[in-house]
Amino acid sequence: MTDQDSAQNALPRPVERAWTQLLEALRQAGVPSAEEGAYGFGGLPPEVRRVLTFIDRRWPGAYAASDSATKIEETDMPPAPADPPIVATEQPAVDAAEVTPDAAEGMSMAVSKQTILLKNARIDQPYQETIALEGVDELELIDDADTGLALDPEQDAAILKGLPRHSGDFLLRLRGWRADRPCEISAHLAVIPDPKSLWVSKESDREDPFWKPDAVFQRVEGELLCIGASKRGRAHAKDGLFRDDHVGVSVDAASGWHIAAVADGAGSARFSRRGSQIAVDSVIEHLPARLQTHVSPHLDALVAAYLSQAPDAEARLKGQLYRALAAAAFDAAKAIEAEAAAHDQTAAAFSTTLVVGVARKLEDGWFFAAFSVGDGGAAVFDLDAESLTTLSLPDSGEFAGQTRFLHKSEFVDYEAVAKRIFFAVRPSFTAMILMTDGITDAKFPTETLFAQHAQWFAFWRDDLAQAVEFSRANADLQAQLLAWLDFWSPGNHDDRTLAVLVP
Repeated sequence: MTDQDSAQNALPRPVERAWTQLLEALRQAGVPSAEEGAYGFGGLPPEVRRVLTFIDRRWPGAYAASDSATKIEETDMPPAPADPPIVATEQPAVDAAEVTPDAAEGMSMAVSKQTILLKNARIDQPYQETIALEGVDELELIDDADTGLALDPEQDAAILKGLPRHSGDFLLRLRGWRADRPCEISAHLAVIPDPKSLWVSKESDREDPFWKPDAVFQRVEGELLCIGASKRGRAHAKDGLFRDDHVGVSVDAASGWHIAAVADGAGSARFSRRGSQIAVDSVIEHLPARLQTHVSPHLDALVAAYLSQAPDAEARLKGQLYRALAAAAFDAAKAIEAEAAAHDQTAAAFSTTLVVGVARKLEDGWFFAAFSVGDGGAAVFDLDAESLTTLSLPDSGEFAGQTRFLHKSEFVDYEAVAKRIFFAVRPSFTAMILMTDGITDAKFPTETLFAQHAQWFAFWRDDLAQAVEFSRANADLQAQLLAWLDFWSPGNHDDRTLAVLVP
């Protein structure tokens, strides 16, 4: 080694003193000296090995030449000048036990830094991400940013995993080594919140003259169990608006008719919540008498003719149902018009849809019928027989995305009205269901799907009947059904209303 090489490779004085003390500590620990064939790095702690390697690379030869102060004096180098007076900036001596990656930074060891983006996590859902950085090993998590995540100690790879409990943007800090130099990694993580948590529910104004509860449940029993439920949608709840839907179910014990009605007030109509209420209440009140007058006396004969495929049986049945179902809906439209006039409003301010369904026991089987104006729908199905009969017609308005509403103008043409009347005769059935578009849009997003029996069977078997036990003995029926109405469906946050009739 030349004098010039020695000058270039000489340890800085503070480092030399620390180095000397480190060598002395190694000797006391029984580590072989340079004279015995160089220090045995293999038996040292990893932190100490890194420091020794760093010094040896930064100042070549210093490691072998600095076995002790006496060893340095035996070289051909000239005597070092006297130490300058100690000033406040002098580095304190470093004990061997204190030589860590952080202490190495104090010895001017350069620290490399890197920023990475982790894949997104979702709150309260298991998270796992493998962190693979080229040339970086011995990763450890220094700060989890209170995410609850940790590196899996059972894995050789750096696998970050856990169950995030908070949503937001987080910065995690990790530390590792790249080519015997410390490396700090800043890892950005976004934890996506549960969409439901972003919705708020504000009370509607109880002082409003047309106020009604945000959720209702009805239950009546006859030969069928008749259930009705309606719940304000999130889109209305977040702004403290009213429930525009309405529902009603009834059983006329004298005639044996089971009746259900659901209605969806138009969101653009100021008093639609009242319009839907008037429509349903009017039907529930007046339809039993119309059924008893126009349908009951002729039902058995008309059904027999229909089953025997008599040429005019279907038309005759529809004619009698027109005098009952369609007429009851027309009565409801007139009641809405009268209410509007009483408040110096137009009927359009009370606009609503309406779906009406009825069921009655026959000598051998069941008779079902329905009438509707506007969107929503009705159907009766039998899982055992794998059969479905839809009881409503897609009823669009003048433009795409619109619907029709219950106004007297909808009843000017008999043929047009008759197209909205449906009936079915069945030996048995699983359920008859009526629903507003808050449910049909989410569960049957197209007209094609609404007409598919497989879609209805899956809806019942895997969804509604999984969450709700439709049994007369079920004491939790109300809680189960109202909870189901709160199902999550992206983009579908309207009021939800349905009526279910089961044997």
